[in-house]
Amino acid sequence: MDSDLYDILQVAPHAEPEVIESAYKRLARKYHPDVNQSADAHARMRALNQAYEILSNPTERARYDSTRERERVAPRRPPRRSTPKPKRPKTKTRASKYARWTPPTRNKKETVQEAVAVNETLIRKAVDLSHVHRTITSELLQKLLHIKYPRAVYLFATLMEQGLIDEHGHWTVNAESNKTA
Repeated sequence: MDSDLYDILQVAPHAEPEVIESAYKRLARKYHPDVNQSADAHARMRALNQAYEILSNPTERARYDSTRERERVAPRRPPRRSTPKPKRPKTKTRASKYARWTPPTRNKKETVQEAVAVNETLIRKAVDLSHVHRTITSELLQKLLHIKYPRAVYLFATLMEQGLIDEHGHWTVNAESNKTA
């Protein structure tokens, strides 16, 4: 049995037949599917009927008690597998708890000449954008030229210093003069 029949009927194992009957009637009134609207009402009533059927019959009850006593003395174990379950090889998915953190490698610093050359190239590319975008922002420069934020802000400031854009990001030169320059 999956669960103890005495526990289902909520009576002691040495209860008299009258006590078992009154407990069954009390629980049947409580858990009958017509009265109890819970989802497990049918299953609970089925278990109550089965428990009462066995415990109300003296020969069935004696057989159940002897089986219950044997299982209490030597509880059943689940059957063992004929072959042991193979163990999976361990794979490391995470870094060790004590692994040392190393900072990412940094590129060498640019020389002044390299920075000026890169900046002039970025200025030319930004001016080429004037015929596509009427206004420009540092975020837009960052996105369109694929540069990092500090360099985009610096480029925006350089464009303002050279008079190519005003403080609102509007181009002060037209696209035709940019192509000749």
